[in-house]
Amino acid sequence: MLIDFFKDHAHLSSPVPIVVALGLGAVWLWCRRSSTLPRVYIALLAAGYWFVTTPLGANLLVRPVAPTIARVDSRADAAGVDTIVLLGGGIATVSVGGQTVGVPTASSLLRALEAARVFKAIDARLLVASGGSPRPARATMAESALLRRLVVEAGVPRDRVIEEATSTTTAEQARFVRDLLQPRGINRIVVVTSPAHMRRALTLFRAAGFDAIGSMAPLESEHAPPHPLLVPDSAALSVSDDALYEYAALAYYWMRGRFAVR
Repeated sequence: MLIDFFKDHAHLSSPVPIVVALGLGAVWLWCRRSSTLPRVYIALLAAGYWFVTTPLGANLLVRPVAPTIARVDSRADAAGVDTIVLLGGGIATVSVGGQTVGVPTASSLLRALEAARVFKAIDARLLVASGGSPRPARATMAESALLRRLVVEAGVPRDRVIEEATSTTTAEQARFVRDLLQPRGINRIVVVTSPAHMRRALTLFRAAGFDAIGSMAPLESEHAPPHPLLVPDSAALSVSDDALYEYAALAYYWMRGRFAVR
């Protein structure tokens, strides 16, 4: 599907847009050797790529889609909410001989550790690990299984974790988690996800009928060394990637009417 192609390849860190952008510049320069416009295009392309790979650029890009939400540190912060919904941030899987093994992306790992921290901070009674197979046709494992393992290893009791293992989009997560929790009489939740994803996630979960608050996972490990603001960095590129993806996703969901209360 076209949407799946864009999800896989329309990222700053993907080779596809880089090759396309450079290829267009090369063809333009070859065809218009005496023109300054292709040279301006290539210079702007280099400046733009530098900007999105710096911590300064990444922070500026993520700010509009990351609502100002304090992390939940106590029961008072949670306002009586005792159920956490952890939204996965992707996994990488490998299959050999019919066996599939997955590892979390950095975003998923940070989200899982944040969910475990919040769980212990508010003495929650339930944690929902949400995320299906990103590409069901490829027979990859459900993301929820890996998330469950991570939070259990981080100290969450196994019997207090349930999986939502079917969803492949944030809109589906909101609906399928609602189907899991409504029979339990739960409609107040703490949503744990990345800063860039939080605005869209909260909007969709509230549209699904939840009284949802957020606790944002950190962008990087607490022990990560500081990065110079103007020096390109792979972590900054990842943050910029997520932010630009969210701009596109918010526009797409808005046009499809996904934010309407259901």
